[in-house]
Amino acid sequence: MTNRMDRILIAGIDCVAAIGVTPEERTMKQRLSIDVEIATDISQAARSDSLKDALDYSKVATVVTEVCRSRDFHLIETVAELLAGRILAEFLAPRVRILVRKISPVLEPRVNYVSVEIVRSR
Repeated sequence: MTNRMDRILIAGIDCVAAIGVTPEERTMKQRLSIDVEIATDISQAARSDSLKDALDYSKVATVVTEVCRSRDFHLIETVAELLAGRILAEFLAPRVRILVRKISPVLEPRVNYVSVEIVRSR
């Protein structure tokens, strides 16, 4: 077994979540854009060219949307932590990087997005 650490990036997973701190933010669901980068060894998948040996990107994206819909949140930091824990547990990855962007948050002055990025390891 090698010690190879490749990275798979699933970028811009579009989610809608009940998230926010202020009453104004909590009146409507808000868009999140989430990147998930998973450290893994892709050599077996590359050799076999088979999904059974690969990380299933669709399953990762489904987990992301499930977490976003699972409850009401105050903070994107909470979303990021829950995602990291779930992905580390379900996909047996040694390390994951999560970037959560809150698109067009209700702020003055207007901003395109706010984000939080975390890296977690088992």
